[in-house]
Amino acid sequence: MGFLLSKLLPLGLYPLGLALLLQIAGLVARQRRFGPALSGAGIALLWLAATPLVSRQLVWGLEERAARLTPTPIPRADAVLVLGGGLRPALPPRQGVEVNEAGDRLLRAVALMRQGKAPWLLVTGGRVTFMANDPAVGEARLAKTLATSLGVPADRIVTSEEGRNTAEETRALVRIVRQRGWSSLLLVTSATHLPRSLATLRRAAGDIRILPVACDFQLPARDSFGTPTPAGILLSLLPSAESLVLTNTAMREYLGLLAYRLRGWL
Repeated sequence: MGFLLSKLLPLGLYPLGLALLLQIAGLVARQRRFGPALSGAGIALLWLAATPLVSRQLVWGLEERAARLTPTPIPRADAVLVLGGGLRPALPPRQGVEVNEAGDRLLRAVALMRQGKAPWLLVTGGRVTFMANDPAVGEARLAKTLATSLGVPADRIVTSEEGRNTAEETRALVRIVRQRGWSSLLLVTSATHLPRSLATLRRAAGDIRILPVACDFQLPARDSFGTPTPAGILLSLLPSAESLVLTNTAMREYLGLLAYRLRGWL
């Protein structure tokens, strides 16, 4: 129940959920003076959150920070750690394990191993489902299956299936790292997620050296984005589903970082 609540409660703080709550409040209070204002605020919030202009600024704020955190060149470490969140299970009609947008995480980790940056691959991801009789397995197993198909020896892959979220994953990971006597990790995750996951791991790991490696960038750098045209400016002010998804992703990370800061973790 606690895990379910941790998934449900933040929904009211994300743009779509908050906009819907404002709309509902406006309908309930439609006979009062502030009813239309609440509805208007909900529409305005949803419009702004779904515009490319807003989503780009939010995503750039996270991805630029992740790019600065990533060392150049990438140093060697005892293992490459890949956080879960980038794979789809091999359930029909799929013919095998497939990657989603965040699948760059595992591909980047495999590339680092091929470059000789680490001798071990540590993959995470427990089985998270709210369905009965769900045949899907934990993402760590999916990652191991895909990594071996990409040429990583199975005996060089360590799996951690205990975590259902970043906090739970972190506790399990630190225990595994200390049991194996590792002193350094290359942390590979999506650029938007890297600042929060790095803060979580460094706080929990203590003496373990965590070296961040950002991937899965949603946007090119600002100076590589091009010069706006009148048509481009117009389109950047019009809402789109893709931009709403990016805004939601960024807001989840910003809210997480805010919570960490309030707790004194940053």
